[in-house]
Amino acid sequence: MKNTCLRRKAMIICGSVVAFSTASAASASQYQLESSVAAWRIQTYTGTTIALWYTGSSCVSGGLTLPASESADRNKLLAAMVLSAKATGAKMAIGYDVDNGSCIITDFAIDGP
Repeated sequence: MKNTCLRRKAMIICGSVVAFSTASAASASQYQLESSVAAWRIQTYTGTTIALWYTGSSCVSGGLTLPASESADRNKLLAAMVLSAKATGAKMAIGYDVDNGSCIITDFAIDGP
């Protein structure tokens, strides 16, 4: 009885670790891009959603957007970081997923020149 109990606990723990590992892998971006932003276009449409064009991504016209559910503050942060990188010659790193032909930004960062 004691051994059975231990085996069940081990299976539950193992199952939890596998589920956690799978969830972590699923949340990682499908694609990563790091490049100069000199040729990127920043565009806004209705509301506060920012779109980036000519980024060199595999998307149509290199287009990347934040999810529609993102806050205005996160959109402003992305715009500020792209403008800062343009002004200083720094590179940006963008993580994105492709969903039904749309390329959705999951994370972004600015790197030194």
